[in-house]
Amino acid sequence: MIHYVTILLILIITTFSGSAGALALKKGMNDLPQLSIKLLLTNGWIYLGAFLYILSALTNIILLKFLDYSIAFPMTSLSYVWTVIISYFIFKEKLSVRKVAAILLIMLGVFIISQ
Repeated sequence: MIHYVTILLILIITTFSGSAGALALKKGMNDLPQLSIKLLLTNGWIYLGAFLYILSALTNIILLKFLDYSIAFPMTSLSYVWTVIISYFIFKEKLSVRKVAAILLIMLGVFIISQ
């Protein structure tokens, strides 16, 4: 049986890499002066985002091996938490009281469903 800490680590990798992948894709798209296949294929952020998405998908598959779907899938909502935190630091997006409340509610929900 896999250890609880290992499952938690896989969950963190899954959610963080999915969130970071989306943000890398956004950064890559923001850096493009115009939308073209050539510019997309030469943008390192796009490759990083794709890699992180694939990593997220693979670790999510592993996670599903050890957790019930009704538990694993809601836990992936932690990616929203990572997205808000990363967006705050990388894109300088504002953290409103509503966003902080939403983060706390997601974390509470994940905690409750995991019990």
